[in-house]
Amino acid sequence: MASKLEEILNKLLVADNAVIQEGTKELGEVLKGPSVVGELCQVMGSSRGPQVRQYAAVILRKRLGKTRHWTKLDADVKNGIKQGVLEALVREPESSVRTAIAQFVAVIARHELGSGNWPALLQFIQQMVQSQAVHERQLGVYVVSLVSGAAGEQLMPHLRHLLTLFSTTLEDTDSTVSFHTLQALTNFAPLVDQDNMAEFQALLPKVLAAIKALLTHDEDQAAEGMELFDVLAECEVALLVPHLRPVLQLCFDISANATLGDSVRVKAITFLGYITRLKKKYIVKNKLQEPLVAAMFSVACSESEDDSCLGFFRGEEGEGGGGGSPVHAAAQTLDACALHLPPDKLLPCLMGRVEPALKSGSPPQIKGAYLALAMVAEGCADTLRHKHLHPLLQCICHGIASENQLIRNSALFALGQFAEHLQPDISKFHAELLPVLFSYLTQTCVVVGQGGSDPPGVDRMFYALEVFCENLESELLPHLPVLMERLFAVLAAPTSVHMKELAISAIGATANAAKEHMSPYFQQIVEMLKGYLTLDQAEETMSLQVQSLDTLGQLARCMGVENFLVYAPDCVTLGLDLMKRRDDPDVRKTCYLLFASLASVMKGDLAQHLPSIMERMMVSLRSTDGVVTHFKDDPSALPTTIEGISDSEDDEGGEGEDEDEGGEGDLLANDDDDEDVAGYSVQNAFLEEKEDTCVALRELSLHCGAAFLPYMDTSGEEVYKMLNYPNEDVRQAAVGAMTQFVISLAKVTAPEANEGFRKWIQVVIPKFSELIRTDEERSVVMACLEAYAEVLKEVGAPVLAPQGHLEAIINCVKEVMQKKTMCQDMADEAGSEDEEEAEHDEMLIEYAGEVVPSLGKAMGHAEYAAQFAELLPLFINKTKKSCSVAERSFSLGTLAESVEALGSASGQFVSQLLPLFQQGARSEDDEIRSNSIYGLGVLGKHGSEAILSHYNNILTVLSEALSKESFPRALDNICGAVARLITANPTKVPMEQVFPVVLGCLPLREDFEENSTVFECFLALYRGQHPMLAQNLVHVLRLAALVYTTKQADQKTTQLIQELVGSASRDFPHQYNSLIENLEPELVARLQAAAAAVAPVAPVAPAS
Repeated sequence: MASKLEEILNKLLVADNAVIQEGTKELGEVLKGPSVVGELCQVMGSSRGPQVRQYAAVILRKRLGKTRHWTKLDADVKNGIKQGVLEALVREPESSVRTAIAQFVAVIARHELGSGNWPALLQFIQQMVQSQAVHERQLGVYVVSLVSGAAGEQLMPHLRHLLTLFSTTLEDTDSTVSFHTLQALTNFAPLVDQDNMAEFQALLPKVLAAIKALLTHDEDQAAEGMELFDVLAECEVALLVPHLRPVLQLCFDISANATLGDSVRVKAITFLGYITRLKKKYIVKNKLQEPLVAAMFSVACSESEDDSCLGFFRGEEGEGGGGGSPVHAAAQTLDACALHLPPDKLLPCLMGRVEPALKSGSPPQIKGAYLALAMVAEGCADTLRHKHLHPLLQCICHGIASENQLIRNSALFALGQFAEHLQPDISKFHAELLPVLFSYLTQTCVVVGQGGSDPPGVDRMFYALEVFCENLESELLPHLPVLMERLFAVLAAPTSVHMKELAISAIGATANAAKEHMSPYFQQIVEMLKGYLTLDQAEETMSLQVQSLDTLGQLARCMGVENFLVYAPDCVTLGLDLMKRRDDPDVRKTCYLLFASLASVMKGDLAQHLPSIMERMMVSLRSTDGVVTHFKDDPSALPTTIEGISDSEDDEGGEGEDEDEGGEGDLLANDDDDEDVAGYSVQNAFLEEKEDTCVALRELSLHCGAAFLPYMDTSGEEVYKMLNYPNEDVRQAAVGAMTQFVISLAKVTAPEANEGFRKWIQVVIPKFSELIRTDEERSVVMACLEAYAEVLKEVGAPVLAPQGHLEAIINCVKEVMQKKTMCQDMADEAGSEDEEEAEHDEMLIEYAGEVVPSLGKAMGHAEYAAQFAELLPLFINKTKKSCSVAERSFSLGTLAESVEALGSASGQFVSQLLPLFQQGARSEDDEIRSNSIYGLGVLGKHGSEAILSHYNNILTVLSEALSKESFPRALDNICGAVARLITANPTKVPMEQVFPVVLGCLPLREDFEENSTVFECFLALYRGQHPMLAQNLVHVLRLAALVYTTKQADQKTTQLIQELVGSASRDFPHQYNSLIENLEPELVARLQAAAAAVAPVAPVAPAS
């Protein structure tokens, strides 16, 4: 029968499809026979055809790799296979067949080693590894590498002995022995325990030597060998720490060695980024940031063949855009440095290289400088904004004007990154920067209008333009006509599809800033978009349809209900029709965001369309579309014609089998069937679809109110699953959606909403607590902390009603403040409290701080005071001079806001808080002064009896601050602080000296939220008939006119002004009319509108 099987396998080697199909069918029948295993073993060991032997070995591995097939075999058969396979392995002359047989050995080992049923294998390994013959040593170590991958846990009792063998085999660098040893060590690394740690650790110097040797004759093997470092860093970083410095030095050397190939350099550079994230304190303590930056900057400045159109600068950071190049990897590692290292440790190293590079005149050097600046913009944002912004912007503008394409593109990329991450400060330079971008846009229009192709760098130019537009808001208006003229010109010219897509996107960004001021351009925009939206697009213009949908959604959100409502129903129909016609994740996600934007206009009127919308969105959340299976690079895999046929059942009925011997239960219970699978990934478009589905559900829940209620439970169940999704962006979006769901349920009055809130709040609060403690991504943890603050602010006390919720929230704040969460690098060595942090680590702590005052608004003053007393030492600790400016500023701001939440209970904390605020008010840093002055004001207002004796001291501090203050927000906070003191206790303030000074500092310059405090003070003095208010009434009314109906007045301020002006116009007609006669017409109209808006308070007798 073996000869018959061999004949069948030979048919599969014939270059005739009909013969192959015949052989495939016959093989399927043979595999159902009870004796097929023995026949396959005979073919594997004796066939003259190497490929036939290989096929037999692979089929055996596939079949007997499954537990249910192996356990059915008699013991004698198993023993025969185990003996025969080792003999066949030694005898086999062909490399590809040996590989297939060795892989078969590995799957048998998985079944047999754990129960001690294959001592011959261990003897075989010992004999082979210690052989004097090179080919036997190679085979022995290769078998160990495979068995450790398939049955590592079963080998653990023998690990100590194997490590002793490895000490020798690592030195065997003239063959593949050292490489296969590295593979075995990589497999064992996650399994090492305390018993084997010292022996494993002792091998690392030899590991480094082996990798260095591999670099000279097989870079791919060296790169794969370095996988050991990744696994150790991820699973057993303690093993790596004693030898981390030489490991990093090896990576520095490989990174900077331009004679090496991209693969191994990218491996080294990527590891440097990963270890910086994981062991940032080690990097700083050992002063390794200097060589790290030097190596990455050297790579960033390197010349490469694709520098003329470097994908990185063209906006192609993903697939096909240089994602596998050393330059791209170095950029990502610099980004990791900025996100995880203290800026005052990183930036001096970097700036010392950037400045000479910018002056060098060498395009690659200048390119590297701009790239480096761009990549640290996010992580070092505060430091760059406050210390380096203007000179760097001047350098960037100079680069954009360069004739050299590489310099121009890299400068545009840097400007885009700066525009995104250095807000709001960078927007102050719009008068300098926008003309530069407009000029480039004009040149681009000329080039493409003459039939030229898209100039390189156009992506980055539009990117920078968009980010500026979105952040400028009203300051964009003077530039709006020129900008829209240029964008319409791009759309009207015979430009490429890509250019048109960029222009349509820029129109959406412009609408976000200009809002209703886009009205004059609305019809023209709609006409241009209509063709892309209403007609089926070819594959090459599909991106225009998606981008037009996105821009339409932004117009809906920004134009206002009165301008867009008439178009909204047609837009819903358009989106639903598009989803029916195009089965595409980009179309779906963009339609979902369009529906979310339309919900902000239509509100509950969207209800009739929600069944169709929600059905499709739930499918998107449940979908596994886009999941890509990555298979191991296996030269011994089955041919595609027979792949899978080896799994045919050898018994027809199967009724007598145990449930765990076959069927779906067995396949799910063990991963034998996935032995060839290296891993899984999800295509970006499908990831973004899930993320944007969560974002859109959040918006629908927010805007549709009770109309969304029937979908709340189903949405909650599906979005809740996304909280455990592997991608952090999806998890973050899911956190936002779940937060809004509970807020929306709390605000709907229907009984089922109340029941839904009680259900979901008891799910959400504990889940967010789990994520804060265990999620490795800071962005997700920050989203959860922000969610706590938001839900406490919006819903209040009901959030804390269920048992354990208060403790969960408080404990999360404590753990973040004490840096005990997973994302705060728990694997890193402990450091002192005074160690500097990366800006994003500080940001995480700020998010935790924002929960505290929100918590106070959801609790009674006395109850909150008890919790605040526990948290206070953590925040006081962050106000030390050894802490960073950002930490001190945020802590003082949090304490000040907490005083507001404490109300009258804040008196018990005066002795602890007052010295902090007084000291902070004298700080050299603007933000610290501003927050401290605010704190003095709220403490003076709410400190009750305990603060009264300190009024003179507070006023003295404020007076000193005012005499030398130039920071606009701090000046505004001084006005607010004095106003609070006056409102609370006017008799404790020398009004004749103080009040005129305050008036002289008004109107406010920047912190317009303080306007409500100021006018509340004025109204309190008015009601109390204070003579200083009467003496300065005209001045006060003029201030009211300057603020009323402007962006400086929120709803509370508006009401206060209406009451004040209405009362003054009646009680003091002479002063009021005199002011009216001398005011500008616009201010007169504001005062008259305020006076007519509300009934004045009861008349008061004019004060003398």
